Amino acid sequence: MAADLSAQMISSVKDAYASGQSLVISGQGSKGAWLPDAEMSAGGTLDVTGHSGIQAYQPEELVITARAGTSLEEINAMLAAEGQMLACDPPRFQPTQADGVVGDNASGTLGGVVATGLSGPGRPWSGAVRDAILGVELVNGKGEYLKFGGQVMKNVAGYDVSRLQAGAWGNLGVLASISIRVHPTWQDQCTLVFQLSAEQAQQKCLLLAQQNLPLQGTCWQDGVLSLRLGGHASGVAGAKLALSGQVMQGGTDLEFWANLRDHKADFFQQELFPQTPGTKKIWRLVVPSAAPLPGNWLSADDLLIEWGGGLRWLRHDDDAAVVAYAKSVGGWCWAKGEQMPIDVVQARYMNELKRAFDPKNIFLSPMVLNQSLHTNPQPNPQERQQHAD
Repeated sequence: MAADLSAQMISSVKDAYASGQSLVISGQGSKGAWLPDAEMSAGGTLDVTGHSGIQAYQPEELVITARAGTSLEEINAMLAAEGQMLACDPPRFQPTQADGVVGDNASGTLGGVVATGLSGPGRPWSGAVRDAILGVELVNGKGEYLKFGGQVMKNVAGYDVSRLQAGAWGNLGVLASISIRVHPTWQDQCTLVFQLSAEQAQQKCLLLAQQNLPLQGTCWQDGVLSLRLGGHASGVAGAKLALSGQVMQGGTDLEFWANLRDHKADFFQQELFPQTPGTKKIWRLVVPSAAPLPGNWLSADDLLIEWGGGLRWLRHDDDAAVVAYAKSVGGWCWAKGEQMPIDVVQARYMNELKRAFDPKNIFLSPMVLNQSLHTNPQPNPQERQQHAD
């Protein structure tokens, strides 16, 4: 049921500010597996799931505005009725029973989409979450209600604080309302598959990136490269003919990309939590697309590649080996369920922003800001902004 709980949120943050209590911002818990338990259990909980409801939707303007606790299911249903969608295709992770929220509607909220900044398989072609944000309203660490941006594209006065919230993981405040740009749904979609080695798949993707194709996703795993085409029917038909790969069946096609996006694919189901010695962690690596692939230290079965080579998922239990590899190729890595490493330069800027929005450090986050991590590389400047995407 739609409800405006902004007054309660303001009151809760003001109480925490006065008492010095830390707060963990909680939604449906769909991203809970990414959070370090030890750090995130140190504070109280600010539950925003009740702060929900679509406030405005203008199909002709390609903009929707909703409270942060609004479920993705509700938003996607309204958009689909008008032939539209969230272009960034955010993951819809399913919470576990331990997270306290289960059911058909427990796969994420709009606030969680923006706070985590995680985008789906089409991110390089359709844009990241931050690219779609037009405006936000939030409660900062003092309990002040702030508004940034608007509901139109040509809103460029001042600093773009709205997009700073994408991938901030709640560091800067509690999101209350979000205006986000939407796209028309594709007229047609299909997936082509090719039997290729990882090296061959990488070269093919690099060549395809130079062509004008309606590419909307790539995935390599276990010797198979899958290419998703989406857009106008004529464009998809032409690309399918030109690429001449094997066509994945329609129902299987949709399920494949949904499972990849939502981490329901077998690759992501082989992890065991809590972590125990010898258990392989799931690592998220953002790297230049042309960066060399891992060597013999990683089994091919433990590698999955998306984004035309730019996003690489690794299963490995040797932290030093993964970090060394990421550093050697100018990339960045983060192990699921652990603190998010931030390089020294970026942490300096983030700390300044944190002090401006949350001077008493009320809001807890998986980001490591107050110390430099010597165990993780400093990313390539061109890749740095992609950490949370």
